[in-house]
Amino acid sequence: MDTREPDHVDPPPDPDRGVPAPARWQVLVTQWHPKAAMWGVLLAARTLAFTLLLSALVLAPVVLVDTESPFALRSFLESTTWGWLLLNGAPPRLGAAVFTLVPWGLALIPWLLNYHAARFLARRYLSNRRFILMSATMLFLTYVAAVTLAAVFIESMTLAYSAWAALIVAALLNGSAILAGVLSTNVLPVKLPEILRFILVRGVAAVFALFGVAAIVLAVLLVANFADVLFLFNQLNPGYSGFVALTVLSLGYLPVLTVWAMAYLVGAGFSIGPEVVVSPFIPVTAPTQLPPFPPLAVLPEQAGGIAWLVPSLVIALGVMWGIGISVRMARESALMRLVIAVGIAVVAAVLTMALVALSVGDLGDVRLVDLGPDPTLVGSLTWLLLVVGMTPAALLPARVFTRRRAPQITVVSE
Repeated sequence: MDTREPDHVDPPPDPDRGVPAPARWQVLVTQWHPKAAMWGVLLAARTLAFTLLLSALVLAPVVLVDTESPFALRSFLESTTWGWLLLNGAPPRLGAAVFTLVPWGLALIPWLLNYHAARFLARRYLSNRRFILMSATMLFLTYVAAVTLAAVFIESMTLAYSAWAALIVAALLNGSAILAGVLSTNVLPVKLPEILRFILVRGVAAVFALFGVAAIVLAVLLVANFADVLFLFNQLNPGYSGFVALTVLSLGYLPVLTVWAMAYLVGAGFSIGPEVVVSPFIPVTAPTQLPPFPPLAVLPEQAGGIAWLVPSLVIALGVMWGIGISVRMARESALMRLVIAVGIAVVAAVLTMALVALSVGDLGDVRLVDLGPDPTLVGSLTWLLLVVGMTPAALLPARVFTRRRAPQITVVSE
């Protein structure tokens, strides 16, 4: 008897295979699987527990420092819930001011948790799409319902959350995370043409590269203005507990400031209030009253003549991507390479607009409304600068950028 294990084990058959599309959707709707629902609820509970614990650990030193208060436990629970809602991107309302500028550096935490939860489901039950759909749906509904209910029932005299705003943000945040987690395992394989896949991958890579350059610029500004950042911390005098809370909140706003740096790099700049614009083409920024928030100390107040050359970094990035088009798509015609370059710029512009739209909002009222760059202007300038850099390099033949060595003849004696 041959006891060796086979080299290939076929996966279990898909119960939906061979069923017509209308009947398949009818089966998905009418036949509910309790185990699938349980998996979705348990994974949502895992994300809830982790994010609530993280919020409690950060806010515990802030709230429990006053041990003489008879409502210390209640204050701790309320503050933990408020911090948890902020962690999930829900915009708070303090009096008449609504803080819609979300620190989505913190919102990435529940996003990543739900992304990995959906990816786990898709990998574990790869051959059962019905199970994956039910579990992912329950994961989405459970978590979004938790965020919305917390925004409805948690309210105080000074702080409140809009239930509709929390619902919309939670649905977009967690829906995108779960969808990305399911699609990352090729459970719904999408076959794209080679050229289209090349355009999408290079467009996304261009946005990541631009974001990386902006992060380097922001790091340089942080180092150069580190004394001002420490001065603001000392002026606030938050104590140890407040220092921890401010540091966590500052880290949450770092991606927002990085997107603002992207807008500065492309030449669009960003607005601080209704009448103040920070741009490389404006020599001196008009003075305005800003909240005493330490990360805002990195905002440039002056721009010299060398700042006009900042958009050339984006053009240089386009040149690098154009060389990649010329080398990788050498068999395509010049017209096709031009279309590819324009398509990559379009993908990068759309993604940049989405990032900028997430980084625009209010931090109060009157002078602190409409903070951030204009998404349409930033996307248009990103497309233009990338096209200017990519087009000449993409149209050149590949032999300009590749060096071929002359063949060497070796004589072998008999």
